This record gives sequence, structure tokens and C-alpha cells, in this order.
Amino acid sequence: MRPIITFLLSFLFSFSVFSQTEISGRVLDAATRKPVEAATVTLHPAGSTSILTYSMTDKEGSYTLKRASMPDSVTISVRSMTIETQSKTVKNNVGSVEFLVKEKVTELKEVIVKAPKVRQLGDTIHYDVSSFLDETDKSIGDVLKKLPGVQVLSSGQILYQNKAISKFYVEGLDLLKGKYGIATNNIDAKNVASVQVLENHQPIKALKDMEIPEEAAINLKLKKSALGAFFATAQLGVGLPWPLLSNELVGMRFTQREQNMLVYKGDNTGRDIAQEIISFYGGTDDATTSFLNVVSPSPPNINRQHFLFNDAHLGSLNDLRTFKKDLTLTTNINYLFDKHTSDSYVRRDVFVDGSENIRIEEDMNSRLLKRELEGAITLESNTDNYFLNNKLNLSSKWNDESGDVWTDRMISQRLKLPSMHAANSFDYVRRTGKKRFRIQSDVSYTTQENTLSVSPSIFGSFSDADSLMRQDILYNRFATNTSVSGSREGKVSLHYSAGVFSNHYTFQSALHEGLNAMLLSTDSLRNQFSRGEIGLRVSPGMRVTITEKLKPYFSFPVTYLLVNKNDQVRSNDSRIGYWLFAPNVYLDYPLSTRITLYGSASHNNNIGGMREDLIGYMMTSYRNLSRNDGLQSKNSTANIYVNLNYRNPFTTLFMTLGVNWMNNWRNMLYDTRYTGILSSATGILHPHSAQQFSTGFSIGKSVDDISSELRANAGYARNQSIALNQGVISPYTSDSYNVSASSTTDIGQFMILKYSAAYSQSRIRISNTRLDPMHYFTQSLNTSFIPKKGLIFNIGFNHYFNNAIQSSARSSWFGNMGVKYKLKNVDLMLDWTNIFNTNKFITYSYSDISSFYSVYNLRPSEVLLRVRFKIL
Repeated sequence: MRPIITFLLSFLFSFSVFSQTEISGRVLDAATRKPVEAATVTLHPAGSTSILTYSMTDKEGSYTLKRASMPDSVTISVRSMTIETQSKTVKNNVGSVEFLVKEKVTELKEVIVKAPKVRQLGDTIHYDVSSFLDETDKSIGDVLKKLPGVQVLSSGQILYQNKAISKFYVEGLDLLKGKYGIATNNIDAKNVASVQVLENHQPIKALKDMEIPEEAAINLKLKKSALGAFFATAQLGVGLPWPLLSNELVGMRFTQREQNMLVYKGDNTGRDIAQEIISFYGGTDDATTSFLNVVSPSPPNINRQHFLFNDAHLGSLNDLRTFKKDLTLTTNINYLFDKHTSDSYVRRDVFVDGSENIRIEEDMNSRLLKRELEGAITLESNTDNYFLNNKLNLSSKWNDESGDVWTDRMISQRLKLPSMHAANSFDYVRRTGKKRFRIQSDVSYTTQENTLSVSPSIFGSFSDADSLMRQDILYNRFATNTSVSGSREGKVSLHYSAGVFSNHYTFQSALHEGLNAMLLSTDSLRNQFSRGEIGLRVSPGMRVTITEKLKPYFSFPVTYLLVNKNDQVRSNDSRIGYWLFAPNVYLDYPLSTRITLYGSASHNNNIGGMREDLIGYMMTSYRNLSRNDGLQSKNSTANIYVNLNYRNPFTTLFMTLGVNWMNNWRNMLYDTRYTGILSSATGILHPHSAQQFSTGFSIGKSVDDISSELRANAGYARNQSIALNQGVISPYTSDSYNVSASSTTDIGQFMILKYSAAYSQSRIRISNTRLDPMHYFTQSLNTSFIPKKGLIFNIGFNHYFNNAIQSSARSSWFGNMGVKYKLKNVDLMLDWTNIFNTNKFITYSYSDISSFYSVYNLRPSEVLLRVRFKIL
């Protein structure tokens, strides 16, 4: 690891230069020597028109240009309507530059000013929304998908140059706290003036210039006409086969001090409205754990509206109020009722080295009912000197899943998943000059009582065959984490962090048999234990300023973890301590005004968690029993990551190249044994390593000559590891390649053409056996015809091809049609989905040492009429 870090530092140092961060001066009238007020002073790299930063002269004619880094030579220009433009090229360490300018009389002429599509001011990229907007765009999310450098995943998560954004703001305020799908899917794109990407965004003002995150943030700047206005829209939708329903009621108001969004949606047409309340910020407010499951179909990788049989209702209330300057109170309440049904046939082949392959075939259907309520209240004060944030979060779930499986007979499953979670998070930062102090404290409690019922049981080895079996679980977790940290800035900035954390788990599991739910009291079928963890973590770190650009950050976290276990079934107590280390180095190095290099190298070691304490058997599904032998897993991970970003807002060209290497060392393997479709897994000590390597490239650009937004991606990944089945260890290697491209083209004023295509290839080698390579190709074509303003005809086709499917079903086609007519305050929409009435979709894929073949039942051809109208 040391040679790698030394090489990276030496490599980056060779590019570094010292630079001045501030240039000041005055602008005076050459004849009268009086100050010139309100003149614009801009800073450019010598020989370039790119603006690095700018300033306006004050009443004394003074200006100051500040920037974190500058080229060796820069050009300073001063301009105004009343003076002649003047420029000077100087070294970046000049300190002060004075301008003596001549007065100029300007005759105003009629001109048409067209704002650039993309521009950069400092660390902020501005996308002019009107330059990307077309007649088919409804919400701001439709526009975000076309912005160069910005990517919107199918889940709704937003990436900037292949990294997830850290914050999503509307007018500089974080109303939705990570659930920004509510905004991207419901804010009318016509009300947004620009989308701002805030690079290396530090949301805590008191940490500005002290901690510089790698991630960017997005801010929506609304039009002046939309600020302070209340917007309310409604939608009514009905369709066939009856009863198809798609209804909405959305209200919102945004100012720079108060913001509100109220959303209700009800839909059973396959549109997954539940995705709008997924939180994309780091971490999670929900600590529930999945111990039991209903064997159910895995959804295919196609448009969700073709396969999602749903009946969903969503309510979201979001309110932000500013009481004083920089003091906000945010309330978020979300409720989801979501019922899913699915139906498919699945065949799984497990490849065992030197043995006959294991085949599991199942016809299955499942029904999932989600009822989830979550509320959060956040109080935040964010100033240049201090930061205070306290968030209280409460959530409760009443989820229920059931299903039937046909093997040689029908087996019914039902899983009840009630749970409750409460958490409070506190964060305080104080800054004094170049010093800062921070205290953070988190407290949470989670409880869940899960029950899995299977009828009839197929575990005849310890129960009467064909009887009902029920697995009960009661799980509780109480967790705390408190830390203090601080820093002192300088040539070598010193950072420290120290904290204590604890986790207390209680777990009970019991297996019952028969209609009378008789308890199977055998010790091997029960778990009742408690686990207590207390840890002390110390994390010294430092940022070394080698040059103004090159500032690597080193961190050396050390954790001592003490684990107490009490197994009440087996009267076994244990206590043991562990030392855990996680050194890392991080670099954020601007090679130029256009190119930035990010890099990191890290290593950490960990131990297994509470699941390894489950020594008694548990029925985790209708065909699986699992247990552990009390072995403690240990693993360590080494990771190196390098990312090179290029962005040129003036040519709208954005490119990203990333490389990642990871090595995982583990001391255990899990041996899965099969008897027919029955399986059981047991851990054994077997040290081994697994390596992962991946690289990816993406490019995006606006091409005005052909009125198109173009983007392309390419990637490669390799995984090497081993698997243990039937007592046989099988080494395997997987290689995957992918390439994709998309375009959106405006053809005059009457047609919009959108096309995307993606190709991927998977290759698997198990021991000395190479499986046939799998080639997967998909393409999508959508065309919108606009014969006159307000009338839009849409037609789209999707094509999927998989060479591993040995039938005509290797190629599948889907078609959709629609018409939209816009009146002043009413939109009429008629959609016909799945016009070919494709009723099944076949997939084939590889995973580790298994292959999966499935036939998934799809939604039929459907027609939906929607009316969307403005209330206010």
C-alpha cells in the first residue's frame, strides 16, 4: 500500500504549481481620476475567454477577485456600458492591478440575446432549462435526463459525472431531505429557470474550505413568476381493462423562506409511484432487518409498467419554514399503501464442479402488501460560525406477503412483517477562525415481530410431513453513537475524532407445528440470546497542503470493539475484544480548470454481526433451513479508486473515466447442501480472497448543429472468487462488458426523436469449465409528432434480445402509443400500452455459479384516458 500512495503523490506533485488566490485593484476614470462604480471585472486564463471568476466595482472603484486556484498567467478585463473595455495580462502573484479607463458613449440597438445552454461561474454549473425543454417534457425530471454530465437512474437517483449527488435543493433549501423524487416528478419544468450543479458542495457553512466533499449538489432556480406562487394540479384517469385508475392531487409553493409540497397519488396502471419517496441521501432512517422471506418471482429488467401489477396510494406532506436567518424547521410525513402481485416460472441450475448440476424448478406467485408510515422533524441552523441540526424520525410498517409455489405439489406461504423504528440525530459544529469543533450523537430503537407460515411443510426430518409450520421471530435493537471532532487549519491541517458507540440486540426464534401451533422445543430449533457491543473509535487525520491545488487527506481510524454474548438456550456466555483498523488517503486534485482527478486508497478489517449468533435452525423460507456453528467471521478489504472528470460548459462536453480495484479477504465459507429443492447452509472456516475490478467511461454533449443531446457509456467488470456447494469448492471468474448510447433530437418544430441502445456480454468460468457467453441487447425508439402547437402524437417501441434463450422468445418487442392535447389549463392524454399484447417475458442470466431462467407474466394491452388540470 505504501508504494502505491508514494507513487500517486509523486505523480500528482509533478503537475502542481503555486498560485495566488486573490487579486484586487481599482478602476478609475483616466481623465478625472474618479472611481468607476458598477463596472464588471472578469478573470480569465491567459489566451482564453473562459471566466474563472468575476466581481463588480464598489463606490470607491475597488474590486477583488478570489479563486481557490489560478493559472500562472491570467487576463483581467473590465467593461461597462459607459467605458471602453480594457484588458491586462499579468502573473497570478501580481497582488494589485489598477485600470485607467476612458469614457464611452454607447448607442443602444435592438438585439436578441440568447443565453448559453450551459455556463460556469466558479464552482457552479448553470444549465438553462429553456434550452433543453421541449413539448414532450412535463416535469423537471424529464429535463434532468437530458443535461450533459447529469444522469438519472431508473430508480430516480441523480448522478453528476457518475457520482450520486449529496443534496437536492429548491431555491437553496432542502425541503425533501433526500426524497427528491417528489420534486423531480411533480415540479413543472416550465416553472424552473435553471438547474445549478454545485461542485464539491459543502452544505455546512461553518466547514467551508475546511472539508471539501467530492460529491456535487443540485439546486433548482425557479422563475420569478413561480416564486411565491401556489400551484395546484389534479389528474383523473380511467381505463380498460376495468378498473384502471390513475389519480393525482399536487399542491406546492416555494419561496426563499417557506416551502410546501403536498402530494397524493393513486395508481394501478403499473406506474411505480412508490419510488418517489425513496431517500437517496447517505445512510438510512430504517434499520429493520430481513430474516425470513417468501419465495417470489424476481422482476425482469424491462419497463416496470409492463410487469408491475399494483394498486398503490401515496400521500406526502412536506413543509419548511424559516424563522430567523439560517434557522429552518422542516416537517416530512409520508404514507404508502402498495399492493403488488406477480406470477412466474423459474428454473435455477447450480453448477457444482465434478458433480451433476442441481436444478430447482418452481411455478410461483406472490402478493405483497405494504402499509408504511414515516414522519420526520428537522430543526437546523446553518451559519458561517456554527451549525446545529436535530432530526427526529419515526416510522412504522404493517407489511404482509403471501404466495403459492408449485413443485410436485402446491405450497402456501405467508409472512407478516410488522416493525417500528425511532431515531434521533444531533449534530453541532462551532467554528472559530481556523479551528472547528463538532459533536454528533445518534440514538435509535428498532423492534420487529415476524412470522412465516408454510403449509404443507416439506421438512419431514423433524416434523410430520404435510403439516403446517410457523417460524416466529422477535428482534430488538437499541443503538447509540456519540463522537466529538475538531481541526486546526494550516499548511498541515490536523483533524481528530473520538467517539463511543454501542449496540444492544435481543433475538428470539421458535418453530411451531400443526394447526394448534405446537412449539417444537428442541434446542436445535430455537434461539434466545442477547448481544451487547460497545466500542471506542479514535480517528486522527491530516490534510497536507503540498501546493494550493494538491492537498491529500490522510485518516487513520482505530476502533476497539468489545462483544458480549449470552445464549440462554445453550447457557453459553462469551466476551471478546477486537481491534479494527481503517487507514485511508483521499485526493481531490484539479489538473486544470477543466480536468479534476479524484483518488482514494483504503483498507479496513471487520467482524461478522448478530446473524452469526443464530446457532439454532430457522426456517428462512419454505425450502430453506439455516444455522451457524458459532464461528466468528473476519474479513478485510483493500480498495483503490481513481476518477478523472472533464467538463467544458462552453462546449457542453462532459466526460468521466473511473477505475476501481477491490480485494476482499474472508476467513469463512458457507456450504449450501441440497436435497431435492430443500437447502441448508452452514458456515465453515476456509480463508480465501475475492477480487473485483471495474472501469467505466461516460460522455455527454449537446450538438446544436443537429439539435441533439447525445451521451454514451462503456464499462468492464471482473469478479474472481470461490463458492461452496454440496461440500465442493468451485472457483469462478465472471467477466462482463457493456456499452450504451442515447440521443434526443429535435427535428424542426414538428418532431422529437429519442433513441437509446445498450449491449452487454457476460462470461462465466467455473473451475476449468467455460459457460457459453451471454449477449444481451436492448433498444428503445420513441417518436413524438407535433402537427400543431398543443397536439402531440407519441409512438414508442422497445426491443430486447438475449442469445441464451433457445427459442423465438429470445427477441421480444413492446409497443406503446399515445396522444396528448393541451388546452390553456387542461391536458387530455390517451395512452395505449403494450399494443402487441405481449403476455410473457423470458429471461436468462448468470449469477456466481448459478444460471436463472424465468418466464414472467406481464400486464395485458391497456388503454388509459387521463385529464390533468390546474386548480390554481
